Amino acid sequence: MGVYDLAIRNATVEDGAASTCDIAARDGHIVSPGTGKVSAREEIDADGRLLSPGFVNGHCHLDKSDLLSRMEPGDFGKSLEENRELLKKFKKGYERAELKARASGVLREMAAQGVTALRSQVDVDTTAGLVPAEALIELRDECGRLVHLSLCAFPQEGVLRPGTRELMEEALKLGVEAVGGNPYVEAGEEERRRHVDVLFELAAAYDRDLEIQVDESNSPGDFLLPYIVEKASASGRGSRVAVTHCISLAAVEDARALAVMDGIAGAGMSVIVTPSCNMITRFPEGVLRRGANSITRVKDLLERGVNVVLGTDNVRDIFYPLGNGSMLREMHVAAVALRMTAAGDARRLLEMATLAGARLLGLEYGLEPGCAADLMLMEGRSMRGVLSGAASVACVVRGGRPVVRTDSRVRFT
Repeated sequence: MGVYDLAIRNATVEDGAASTCDIAARDGHIVSPGTGKVSAREEIDADGRLLSPGFVNGHCHLDKSDLLSRMEPGDFGKSLEENRELLKKFKKGYERAELKARASGVLREMAAQGVTALRSQVDVDTTAGLVPAEALIELRDECGRLVHLSLCAFPQEGVLRPGTRELMEEALKLGVEAVGGNPYVEAGEEERRRHVDVLFELAAAYDRDLEIQVDESNSPGDFLLPYIVEKASASGRGSRVAVTHCISLAAVEDARALAVMDGIAGAGMSVIVTPSCNMITRFPEGVLRRGANSITRVKDLLERGVNVVLGTDNVRDIFYPLGNGSMLREMHVAAVALRMTAAGDARRLLEMATLAGARLLGLEYGLEPGCAADLMLMEGRSMRGVLSGAASVACVVRGGRPVVRTDSRVRFT
């Protein structure tokens, strides 16, 4: 069988019950579980640490990352709409090198914490033009050995504004992999539906995946999700459609919510949740029932077999002035906010943070032969133990080669 590129020995895996496992990799893929005494150019002694596919961050905004460094004290604690206006001020001064440096720093933070793949939204609008897209395309092409970066063209200021659709098309022609959207920045219900229509038109014309940020408040009056589900079902491309946030799904009456979730499942759509940012988003008191926010019906969606994906969303910027890109932190917030403490819930959270995101991006993740050798070793013998401890990732493998070692006790040969 020859020499393998990498062998990981003495790892623990959670497959219903904890068990030990060896993994071998060649040419960027797992070729054999249970390596025995095979020869490998490089070996890692896991010493019982928990082995898993790498984290897949399903939704973030690298172009906005670390804008915290440019904020003044009076810029903090604003509502969602106020933050959107503040963002325009910063975007007018975007420079490609500075934006790329901020994004690169946060990307490397994520990689050090086990993220081997991610999808980043990238603003495409008449304020910033194509500067964010060009910067992140450069970063994507440079960081491929460290992390798989997929980009999604995001019309932050609305797709109906003159010139924006043309910019979106230019971004897609440059190589941005997905179409994004944010219908609630449009003026009213008719314009929001037209926003969705345009997104579906672009996704079909350029054969791209589609991800729409929708229903970001806990108000039952903000419920555009049913229209998107109808469009996804009618298009026959539902498996390539994802919706992010969907918070008002948790606020509408049960009968209506259940029907929509059945539609999501039937269309094969994915739902992306970003717990920390969802919980911290503020709305003006009195406009909604309360200014605080919540999270969508994750457990109900999982019960229907929906692909529910975890993402970090914003990192140290106008919308979320905290964070370090940790998926373990997002898993913990989700567990608390959703009361996911039952037997098996820790495993479900891990799947949301790994395999579900891989399905979203079209990646073959797992621990079986043929899967991508994008892996991580976590400090602990079980996922519940990892979440209950000082959450850390000891070693990260990307494409069958170690790229990060944060714990010197992990032995390489």
